[in-house]
Amino acid sequence: MSKDYNFEVGYEALWKEWEIQKKRTPRGVTLVKGGNNIYLQFKTPNTTRSKYKCACVFSIDGMHEAVRKSHLVKTKLTNLASEVEFWNWYKKEIEEESQLVDDQLTFGEAIAKVEDDFWGRPDRRKRRRDKENPSDTNSWKETYGRFLDVLPDKHKVSLSGLELGLKNWTKGRRSYKYAVSAYKKMCRTIKRVDLLEYLDELDVVQTERNELQSVTLSGFLNWRNELLGITSDLHPNVQLDIRKSWLWVFSMQIVYGLRISEVFAITNLLEPYLTKDGVVIPALSALENVENVIVIGELTLLGTTTKTGYRLSKPIVPPKYSNLLDTLVQLGGSNPPVNHPL
Repeated sequence: MSKDYNFEVGYEALWKEWEIQKKRTPRGVTLVKGGNNIYLQFKTPNTTRSKYKCACVFSIDGMHEAVRKSHLVKTKLTNLASEVEFWNWYKKEIEEESQLVDDQLTFGEAIAKVEDDFWGRPDRRKRRRDKENPSDTNSWKETYGRFLDVLPDKHKVSLSGLELGLKNWTKGRRSYKYAVSAYKKMCRTIKRVDLLEYLDELDVVQTERNELQSVTLSGFLNWRNELLGITSDLHPNVQLDIRKSWLWVFSMQIVYGLRISEVFAITNLLEPYLTKDGVVIPALSALENVENVIVIGELTLLGTTTKTGYRLSKPIVPPKYSNLLDTLVQLGGSNPPVNHPL
């Protein structure tokens, strides 16, 4: 997805996730979209194949919940003793008609339920989250934690409490949009439809954006030459090896189009990599790696996860800079330079 897995995403990305989640249902039970809701479609011995409500909205959370319920329905149908018993069970457990909302929950208790759901659910790469993993703990903090922590945790969940929390974020900024998203998640988790309706009415359109800086390739090359002392004089105390090392990291980002964390997750930098299907990908420093393919693993050297997970990457060399690879990555010499940060 184009954004963090837990944030509300664009409609195109939502549909992409929908196609993935539909394949996770058991045989005989499928997911069907109707308006802004998700339905379960199946048949019983005495009914034709039809769609039924399952109390799930068309969102990332709703999709996962619908998949979970589809497996419950499959199990119940497999062990069917009475259709009357089945439909009574369905209305209670799937449609949740008889479940009363607990309006006595405190914000602290509600936040605990959101956190339990977060750690109990795999990430978008289907990898189980780990509280010892820095990337996962940071994901919790940036997606939910920093927004939920400002709520009055000892007070009962209420509209006034949500309004108090929202005062910490400026309307029109991205943080306000993400705060509303986090509060929606909490309200969906504890089934507070009344508060969810209030949040749905809020204007979360981002009108203020940070000014981004950009650099041209020629600008980067000029800056690099200055830092290396090629086009400028260096101070006697400059630690040139360290500069070369970090410039190599930045160069890998440019040549391969990587995030900085992905540079620290290259697995075939100095040694060949063996894929699961037995294919050997030579080390980047090896002459037989004629296409200069790199393997990006799921974990960095620090134990954090990469955003894209396992993948292969080839260099991107503009025709105007045909020698860019040798210039920046130094394939003809040391690769990477001495005392490199990897």
